[in-house]
Amino acid sequence: MTASREVRSLTAAPVAQSSTARIQLFLASLLLTAAILVWAHQLGPTHALTPIFYVLFRFFDYTAGMVSVLLLIAALAIPSGAWPHTLLRWLGRHPGRVAAATGLLLCIGTLVVYRNHPLAMDEYAPYFQSQVFAAGRLAGQFPPALLDWLVPPPFQDFFLNVSHATGAVASAYWPSFALLLTPFTRLGIPWACNPCVSALTLLAIHRLALCLFKDQESAGLAVLLTLASPVFFANGISYYSMPAHLLANAVYALLLLEPTPRKALVAGVVGSVALTLHNPVPHTLFALPWIVYLAMRPERVRLLGALAAGYLPLCLLLGVGWFAFSADLVRQGGGAAAGAHLGAMLNSAFGRPTGTVALARLIGVAKIWLWAVPGLLLLAAVGAWKWRRDPRCLLLVGSALATLVGYLFVPMDQGHGWGYRYFHSAWLALPLLAAGALTRTQAGPAGTSATALEADDVRTFVVACAVLTLLVGVGLRFFQIHEFVVHEQGQVPAYAGSERRVVILDTTRSFYGQDLVQNDPFLRGPLTRMLTRGADADAQMMSRHFPDMRRVFADEHGTVWTAVAEPQAQTRGSVSRPDSP
Repeated sequence: MTASREVRSLTAAPVAQSSTARIQLFLASLLLTAAILVWAHQLGPTHALTPIFYVLFRFFDYTAGMVSVLLLIAALAIPSGAWPHTLLRWLGRHPGRVAAATGLLLCIGTLVVYRNHPLAMDEYAPYFQSQVFAAGRLAGQFPPALLDWLVPPPFQDFFLNVSHATGAVASAYWPSFALLLTPFTRLGIPWACNPCVSALTLLAIHRLALCLFKDQESAGLAVLLTLASPVFFANGISYYSMPAHLLANAVYALLLLEPTPRKALVAGVVGSVALTLHNPVPHTLFALPWIVYLAMRPERVRLLGALAAGYLPLCLLLGVGWFAFSADLVRQGGGAAAGAHLGAMLNSAFGRPTGTVALARLIGVAKIWLWAVPGLLLLAAVGAWKWRRDPRCLLLVGSALATLVGYLFVPMDQGHGWGYRYFHSAWLALPLLAAGALTRTQAGPAGTSATALEADDVRTFVVACAVLTLLVGVGLRFFQIHEFVVHEQGQVPAYAGSERRVVILDTTRSFYGQDLVQNDPFLRGPLTRMLTRGADADAQMMSRHFPDMRRVFADEHGTVWTAVAEPQAQTRGSVSRPDSP
């Protein structure tokens, strides 16, 4: 009798331990989410954060946090069983199918949710440049006299470099992402670029997980945690360069997990693309631990030489070459010479950490939490500790920490963006390390029981959180993003005509309405948008440059000018009014 009781106690111990671990993971995730919600609720507008950054966190992310609490409670109620293993094994064995389905869904999301619209200037600038490249040119061309109408002055030489002397216009960002967009733009499907990039990212994360943990279920879990995190979908339907940063850095890490000179050479090529996607900071911070790692290996000379040889050609062409082109364009327009232009860029891009920057970065960490599967950040921390003796996992930790710390010296708070986009280039570390938290570090003797976090009920809880977030959390974010895009696009005159026309926007009552001043690089097509300088100045400009047009419509968002004798369209809203003939 005594022996049988001892056997029962030994077999019951792991169950009790794993149940305790599940409750602990639930409570920790719940308390951290609740703490973020309380802080967000109390965060008032008495700070120097940009309005859009504050609004998205205070209202959009707050709502999502409330939903996360409900998802955690629902996941806790789901009983353990074999279904998580079945699901994860299927995901681990069929990453190609998952990636293809994800790409298709993201394409639909770009068209339906995002309405195929570069929302922020950070999105419009590379899209604009891809249109230029698709036309076989390096710069767009606007009438010099209309530059200040067509490109809002605060955006000049910040998002778009302009020459007032020649009318040349080009993106201020380095061009690799625009080049990546170009074939899609040329085919008339620019909306398919980031969905394709995101689908490939799933394959890269799957391969990374297999290389790290040698286990298909762990690879399936890494894919699921990536797929179910709303930030992955949100950036995947946007025109941001963040998905390309994520993919490039994932491939870079994959090549250097087991480095050889040949792999290091290819990694350098991939790294040079990542370095010049839009600015060099994201990849530089991600790559630093990997370069140090190569420098500490016995074959360091060959590896670092091959890596540098891979970096050099495209860095010279797309980095130094594009900077020289941009500096020359600015100089032609009466701007600073190349040296002064570089100094101005560095001064604006870097600075000492301030209280406002620290607050923004703290909000950024909260955004990482709220835009992911509930508890993902906590699991990643556990996985990092559990695999601390594996240098490859430590490299992922190093890239994530370098990115978090490095951006303390960047004086901007990111402004617009889904999730914490300054961290997105290193975000791949989270699902991989989180998958590692539920993976055995080594095979034990037959009959050895799993540790608490490796037990079935903990795995069930994590997978349930991911599945519920995929079904509900991603849906909520799609609704929020769609609502925001519709509101943004609604800040234009409510005129529904399709004839050739000039729309002059009045942004005094709008929220980031200047971002709507988006035009074709060569003013092709029927629609041209400008920024008002007042009714009299607008009328004089139109009389001088568009003498065949007259004002046919006006409302609180601006005016519409067309050559049509009578307006041929109906208004969209009750506040709009057509002008008298």
